[in-house]
This record gives sequence, structure tokens and C-alpha cells, in this order.
Amino acid sequence: MHILTPCAGADEVEALAASGADELYAGIFPQGWYARWGRGAWPNRRGPGPANLETIDQIVSLHAAAATAGLPLYLAVNAPFYTDAQAGFLVDHLAEIRAAAAIDAFIVTDPGLIALLRERVPEVQVFASTVTVALNAEAVRFLAEDLECARVILSRHLELTEIRRLRDAVPDVDIEVFLLNDNCYFEEGFCSTTHTMPGFGVYCMTPWEVSVTRDDQDGALLTDPEERARWDFLLDEHREFLRHLGNRGHGEGKLQMPLGPCGLCAIPELIDIGVTSGKIVGREASLFRKLRSIQAVRYIRDSALELGREQAREVKRRAVELRGDPRGCAAGYSCYYRSARDRSLVPMPSRPRGPRPERRSS
Repeated sequence: MHILTPCAGADEVEALAASGADELYAGIFPQGWYARWGRGAWPNRRGPGPANLETIDQIVSLHAAAATAGLPLYLAVNAPFYTDAQAGFLVDHLAEIRAAAAIDAFIVTDPGLIALLRERVPEVQVFASTVTVALNAEAVRFLAEDLECARVILSRHLELTEIRRLRDAVPDVDIEVFLLNDNCYFEEGFCSTTHTMPGFGVYCMTPWEVSVTRDDQDGALLTDPEERARWDFLLDEHREFLRHLGNRGHGEGKLQMPLGPCGLCAIPELIDIGVTSGKIVGREASLFRKLRSIQAVRYIRDSALELGREQAREVKRRAVELRGDPRGCAAGYSCYYRSARDRSLVPMPSRPRGPRPERRSS
């Protein structure tokens, strides 16, 4: 399983490669995009700034550094959709990039843009972004066979059993999964919020005040204590999950690993499944966070390869120790793959159960 790592520029490549990166990806935000289409739409799932490259010169420099390090470079252009004018502009821009630097693949969501790339830049590989929402084998077949995508990036919401079934059904397709640093409250491809409102932040991460009312009682607030307690519990769970979606500081121990969503415990099974690449998220992250993330994934991946599937528990023990956040591991809010947790390593809490309601006879 390769380690896929975000990269913000040529100056990061040497350190990323030395830490163990096998593949690099970056985003692009072409100069002049805002002048043409304003701030209401982005060319990919991250805004301008450190998450994206703006000029072809930056891309050429990054590609040269990656080639020197022996690493492939992929560029993300993965907004859910584009207007005809935006797609035409982007395919011209991507053709110009490919002529200047032999980019190894473009990461794309919009089927229309994928079709245009197949016509205009047929020599370059296209990877299907996670935003395409490939949740089953038929979706993967469509992306790989009909749209000729060389790799399909799976949703971060799939369970290990689902990934295994999918892998068994489409064994010849390269698949990529999420491993560290970023989660999403919604399934990205079905997201109906926006990241583009200036000064507002991410809509779904805003700490809204929530009131629960009864539609069948003309919008009255809850008065039944048991019903109110159930909703308070659910809202508390929701707030705790949101808190865990982002960076939660650093773990304990020597590595002082930056905390956030994590799939380290699942690496032995992901290798056994035959996953092509494990993705470290965070194009906008600091170089320190990227390096610590690579080192963590490399250590657990190499441990899994060295010890073998029979000693997966020891690999998971090392992952829990490395992360240095046993309470977070036990809670499970940050787990991409909760089924990978081992109760003998982290004392997972059980939800208290009340009396079961009496069954009514018909």
C-alpha cells in the first residue's frame, strides 16, 4: 500500500520523500478564476492559498522536484461540477499544464470534465475523486470502464467489510482510501453546503444553537423529560463528533502526533484487502503535520508488512501507542474504520440501555 501525501510546493518534496511518501498530490486554483466566476465556486474542494498552486511555473517546479525524488505527482480538480464555460477553461488550462510538465494524473469528479480530458489530453491518467461517491462495485466499474479512470478513490464513510466486498468484486481496479487528518460530516458527493462563503467558515462546522420542536404540536418545544433527554444525548453526541472532525491538538509520547481523524488501526486489513494507496489528507496543513503523518503511516504500514496478518493485534497496539490518545481511540469519533478497534487495547464505552418497551399484541 502506497502512502499518498499532500504537497504545497517544490520546497516540501525532499522532506516528504525522506519521511516515506510514495506519491504526491496537490490542488490547482488558476489565476484569474475569481475574476471570471467570483467567489461562489471553486475549481476544487479547497480554496486558494496553501492548499493550491496558482501558476503553471509553480506546477512545473513541483513536478521537477517530484521527478527528482522519484515520486509521481497528481493534481486535484475535483469540484462536484462545472458550467460549460468553466469546464472549457479548465480543460484548456490542464492541457497547457500537461504540455509543460508530465503530470501523472488528474483527480477529477465531474464526468463532463473527465470526458473532455479523454478527448483533449488522452495520454494523461484520470483518477475518480472521492466526491464521485463510489459506494459499490457497479459505481467503481462505471468509473473505471465507462469513464476510463485509472484509480477510484473511495468514500471515507465506507466500512472495512464494504471495502473488502468491493475489492473482491472489482479486483483489477486500483482503489485508494483515507488514512489520516480530515473527515466530513456529510458524504462529500451529497453535500449541499458550501465552503465558499467569505468570512463565514465551513457551514456544517459552525456551532449552531439547536432547538428541537414538535411539528405535530404547532412547533412547540419538547416538554416530556424522557424525550428531551434523548434529544439532549443525540445533540451532545453530534457536538462531540464535530469537535473531533478537525485538529484536536497533539497526542502524548515521543512523536507528539497531531490528532484528528485516523485509520491507522485498519492498515493491516487494508493491506490484506489489497488497497493500492492510503491517503493522508491536508493540502493546507503545515509541513510539520504532513511529516508526522507520513512517519506515522509508514511506521504502521511497515510494521504490518514485517509482522504479517497473524500479528495484526500487535500492529494495532503500536498504532494506539503511537497516536497517544487512548481516550480518543476509545470514543471512536475520530475513527475512519471503527470496526478495526480492538477492545483489549482500548476500553470502548457502551451506551447505557434503559428498559426495553413492552411489545404490544396485535
